[in-house]
Amino acid sequence: MTDPRPAAETPALSPDFVRHPAGPAIAGMEVDGTTLRVTWSDGLTGAFNRFWLRENEVVAGIVNPVTRERDVQTEDLPEDLAITAADVDAGGAVAVTWAPDGHVSRHDRGWLRSTAEGRWHPAAVLPARVPWEAAEMPEPPTFDGNAILSDDKALQDWLEALYAHGFARLRGLPSGLGTVLQVAERIGTVRASNFGYTFRVETKDNPDSNAYTSAGLGAHTDLASREVQPGLQLLHCRENGCDGGASTMADGFAIAAHLKVTDPDAYDALTTLNWVFSNRHRESDYRFSGPIVVLDAAGEMSEIRFTAFLRSEPDMPAGQVDRAYRAVRLYGQLAADDRFVCRTLFAAGDLVIFDNRRILHGRDAFTQGSGHRRLEGCYLETDELLSRLRVLARETA
Repeated sequence: MTDPRPAAETPALSPDFVRHPAGPAIAGMEVDGTTLRVTWSDGLTGAFNRFWLRENEVVAGIVNPVTRERDVQTEDLPEDLAITAADVDAGGAVAVTWAPDGHVSRHDRGWLRSTAEGRWHPAAVLPARVPWEAAEMPEPPTFDGNAILSDDKALQDWLEALYAHGFARLRGLPSGLGTVLQVAERIGTVRASNFGYTFRVETKDNPDSNAYTSAGLGAHTDLASREVQPGLQLLHCRENGCDGGASTMADGFAIAAHLKVTDPDAYDALTTLNWVFSNRHRESDYRFSGPIVVLDAAGEMSEIRFTAFLRSEPDMPAGQVDRAYRAVRLYGQLAADDRFVCRTLFAAGDLVIFDNRRILHGRDAFTQGSGHRRLEGCYLETDELLSRLRVLARETA
């Protein structure tokens, strides 16, 4: 997504395209050669390193004033670079004087304040993630489908609910082919897969996936056989006149958190023992080895990789396999338990979007021939959602 404002409207001294509020007045500044320390009237203090400050000056040769991308290579800055003085100039910018060349750089004070507040962090403007069980979430968070197609505030509300809860629903959309793409492109770029740029979930005579039958589908994440599972999945209901076929959703993080407390050994097995996932397709052979519950560097849950029909060989010492199966069985039982499952029926014009690395989705079996059940879907990466949320946040700030 590009910034819709003309370049002239963006802060000329900020090395990004965000309108940073000036914030409280600057109460004082100190320099010691390597660091500029700024204190604001509300007591917040920010410490800015010499190399970081100099390489973020918006001037040709350092940061391109048009693209806001850096021109200078950090290793080309002088080794003896030093901050000798700093003040607020007549235009309200922070002016910094440098040795050895006596150069004076100017920096947007709102941008410095934003940096001191930590708003550079990837999660800074994102809502908190909210774990849920069925009692708290008997229905997906639901929004007006037509509103999000033209109203950025409606889009922001929908996407914030998606990020917080892992899934959200639109109602009242047109039922034609291509609607799912129209919605997806309000967020970002669609990710193609071996099922195509988009895919139709309908019964087929010669299916290449269980999804294209009338059978029930257990709780799962899509494409667990890929090195990077799709971050988001969108499913748009074009028609649903079948008996049965309710959609199921469960918060995979909430299930794992429950096991962490009630059965620490099962949780440990889910987070440390690897399985190979493979797609067993006639014309492709994707494989990946990893645990069911993926932890990040801080030990927090970052991804669920749970797909019974793609999980193949245990990639672990033989003595751990029975323990691994015990953990998988417990996790699967909870993923089917009404305590954790949100079960809803699709209606024509509904679209559900969900975090494919967190939410386990499935469906009840339906009676083939009782009516038509036609869905169209596509994938997006999580990066597209996060980028769109950040741009929307800057536009509504």
